[in-house]
Amino acid sequence: MPRSSILVMLLALGMAPVVAQPGRGLPLSAGQSILEADAVLVSSGWRPHPIGPTLPLDQERAGVPLTSLSACSGTGVGFCRFDYRRNGRQLSVVTIPAPAPAPARVERGRAIGGVVERWWVETVGP
Repeated sequence: MPRSSILVMLLALGMAPVVAQPGRGLPLSAGQSILEADAVLVSSGWRPHPIGPTLPLDQERAGVPLTSLSACSGTGVGFCRFDYRRNGRQLSVVTIPAPAPAPARVERGRAIGGVVERWWVETVGP
């Protein structure tokens, strides 16, 4: 598949290849569980703001019941996107499946879902 076609597909899914920017004061790190990232973001004033209604299949793929879930790609690698808003800014967080096999994806009795791979912030209108 030509590189331009892949980029168009990623953009359509809202998953543009953006380099994570931890220097912007966001409490995120690559490899962090999405549950931990969500808790830290919410405590920092970010509010869940998915880009649309979440499909039940996406919720199953994500492996966690977070209201910030926007969508999962459904590909073999299972990327999922979680969205938040604060002060006119939209934060998008993309996760990949946790590296451990499915039975080990439980931490203190809870599924840990995916792990943070990258994120980006955009300015949004009212």
